[in-house]
Amino acid sequence: MGTGKTVRSLLLEQLEGRNAHVNFNQAVQGLTYKQTGIRVEDVPHTIWELVEHIRIAQDDILEFCKNPDYEALDWPNDYWPEKSKPESQKQFELSVQAVRDGIEAMSELIRDPQNNLQKPFPHGDGQTLFREAMLIVDHNAYHIGQIVLIRRLLGSW
Repeated sequence: MGTGKTVRSLLLEQLEGRNAHVNFNQAVQGLTYKQTGIRVEDVPHTIWELVEHIRIAQDDILEFCKNPDYEALDWPNDYWPEKSKPESQKQFELSVQAVRDGIEAMSELIRDPQNNLQKPFPHGDGQTLFREAMLIVDHNAYHIGQIVLIRRLLGSW
């Protein structure tokens, strides 16, 4: 790592998944619609459930960061899709794009020098933009690993 990297640039690298593991785009690349709804024995979630969960959680984190009137979702019910597979290829593609858009939205917040990474949000209980960005990084990495594992078990990795 070069000594000239800032915390902002390091956060951006982590959000884009350019370091220790595959990124979201690599994890979902080439998936078929059918594969997204297959439940592998002894694995609690389908790929669809994981992608939707990533999307919902990311959207919630971004809403918290942007909205001083934020209202928390009900855990865990509001954070997981009701169905184990998407209704259509289009629905899956829209969810994937929404995850990409969410990563970009957080990246834009991080890039903006007007946003203090360490200043607590007035509507939270100590959360900062840095903490929320790292929450996305950590949460996404965990579930991206699960997607890769399921793909390996399906023989599609």
